[in-house]
Amino acid sequence: MKYYLFFFLLFNYAIKSEPLSRCKNAVATFYESYGHGSCGFGYPKMYGAAIDDKMYKNAEKCGICYELVGPKGSVKIMVDDLDPNDQKATETLAHFDCHKNTFLQIAEETWGILNITWRMVSCGHEGNIILQTIADTTEYYYSFYVLNHEIGLKNVYYSGDNKVWTSLKREDYNRWTVKVKVEFPIYFQFESIAGEKVSTKINELKKAYSHDTGVQFTIPNKYFDPRSLVEVSKKDEKCCELFDAYTQIYYNGKFYKEWSTNDALIKEHNQCVEEGKKCIKFEFVNWNVFKFINRFKAEARRYKAIEFYFKTENVCNKCLKLKFNEYDWHLISSSGANKWEKITLLLKDLGSESDIESFMFQGASIESTIIYFDKIKLVKSDYDDQCAEPEDEGHDSDSPSDSASNIFNISIGFIVNIIMFVLLLN
Repeated sequence: MKYYLFFFLLFNYAIKSEPLSRCKNAVATFYESYGHGSCGFGYPKMYGAAIDDKMYKNAEKCGICYELVGPKGSVKIMVDDLDPNDQKATETLAHFDCHKNTFLQIAEETWGILNITWRMVSCGHEGNIILQTIADTTEYYYSFYVLNHEIGLKNVYYSGDNKVWTSLKREDYNRWTVKVKVEFPIYFQFESIAGEKVSTKINELKKAYSHDTGVQFTIPNKYFDPRSLVEVSKKDEKCCELFDAYTQIYYNGKFYKEWSTNDALIKEHNQCVEEGKKCIKFEFVNWNVFKFINRFKAEARRYKAIEFYFKTENVCNKCLKLKFNEYDWHLISSSGANKWEKITLLLKDLGSESDIESFMFQGASIESTIIYFDKIKLVKSDYDDQCAEPEDEGHDSDSPSDSASNIFNISIGFIVNIIMFVLLLN
């Protein structure tokens, strides 16, 4: 019984998020001067980010939460700002311009920009939806923000009699305004992206006041397109996998993801492993190198080998050298002239036990040697990406007031759980 109660407390205390969309790819950056974003939420109380104007769509994404997955881990964020005139986003590739403390949960500061994986999730808020009036609201211009909604807010309606409802228009900065004279009490109805409607009553005019509405959206057993917010079929994804910037290195004339090389020395070749495709012709002379660099280190545990095709114009014995990071050279021979050969080398045999940042080929002689390359890739290991719990207690560490508020909320939650503990004992 004691153990059951202990785990009950732990389970009851944790606030989980549920996935609401499939996983997608995006670009992430960070900025430092955050605090009062376009969504009108004030100083952030959880990890946050600005989104591109193609995603923002007249503030409809404000208050929606997303899970972002990067090389260092995952983090849950809430959209609280707009990144206008964004040049990094497209109609299909989103851009999250993260608060700096958010970005550091998934990447190193020096990386600046990186590819990530993301999906929409429920926010895991404590408490109810909040209707927060602005400082200069009046009965003739009753203007407010809607905060703390568990999933996306689609629309807001008002009524004088709780029977006939009038739709409001969401404004650019995420405000909702009743532009006719308000008679109290007034009723408001909030509609989620899932179509659920919940209602509340406001009894009097209060300026710059946060009304606890007493209601909250339920988390639907549905998936949505995270851009259009239209319902789509569910897909069983236990988590969003790390954006794969490493596996595919070169194929058909293209260097993939984050891989780059000294392409000034590369010549295109068309007699490749696959007919009609492109491959590489490289002249090794005077100890020059054919080097591959990835600005994000590939985790050694995720990959077990390098695989590539090569051919030489003449049979060669140990004419090609390969080195990972700063380890020793590995010598490679060909078994015939003008014949494509598939080479698979285990990373452990190359001495590479640390994360992979670069590798290079070099001719074994100072004399000119022509070597052709095709279909270069890293081979994944059996390592299984476990679903890391996102950092959802993302209150900004730079804000003493938020820290105090967070401690207060945690204390209240803990006291409530203690009371429940005592009741169960009795």
